[in-house]
Amino acid sequence: MSPGQALTYTEASDALKRRFFDRTDVTLHEPLMRTHRQDFSFGGDEERQRKFTEALDELVSDSGFVAFAVGIRKWELMAGEEQQDSYLPGGAYEIALQMLLERYIDYLHHEDQDWRGRVTLEAQGSREDAEHQQAFVELHLQGTQWVPDSAFRSYLETGLRFVGKDGSHPTELSDMLARDVFEWVRSDCERDPPRWSIFESKFYRRGDLRSGKYGLKVFPTLGIEDVVEQQRENVRKRLRRP
Repeated sequence: MSPGQALTYTEASDALKRRFFDRTDVTLHEPLMRTHRQDFSFGGDEERQRKFTEALDELVSDSGFVAFAVGIRKWELMAGEEQQDSYLPGGAYEIALQMLLERYIDYLHHEDQDWRGRVTLEAQGSREDAEHQQAFVELHLQGTQWVPDSAFRSYLETGLRFVGKDGSHPTELSDMLARDVFEWVRSDCERDPPRWSIFESKFYRRGDLRSGKYGLKVFPTLGIEDVVEQQRENVRKRLRRP
């Protein structure tokens, strides 16, 4: 998101919260929203729940952003630990961060605007944040198998930023996207979560999704290669529609 798009989202999110909660200090959070728990139960009023879901879908659809996501199939990753690529880091989170940033840099490289990317993560705790910062800095110093360290330094700010879940912030969108990706990957990429069609249209794509880059990565794909490729083919078909 550009700073302008982030501000527009924050204002729209505040407006939605004033409409349904009469206050703005509510944080949009999954899976509470789709299971209608806590603030999102609306006292069991199903009509209110339905209207909120429709308004939320409209908020996500109207928001200007480019999506990137990496789904790590931890069970498959652990099963193939002996054959793991020596270029990859040891932890699932670090692998996801590396693969995500490779795609983000591809996006920044092909953008017309001359800007540096800013990476913001949800704060998890002082130790966890420090570990993520270390992994991020190592990419700036060592690069990856596919992206040189100089590209990380050229296209990205050299430090991560951290925010907590509090009020209206674009990290709400990340939370919603992460839930959909989690549910999609958990189903072996066969069942589309509630907002999948909205997010699918937002994923970064360059080229024809075969030779070009795509903002959604599943790793490892052992046993589900055909399903993952079919998802890309579905996106290609929708892009070709008049």
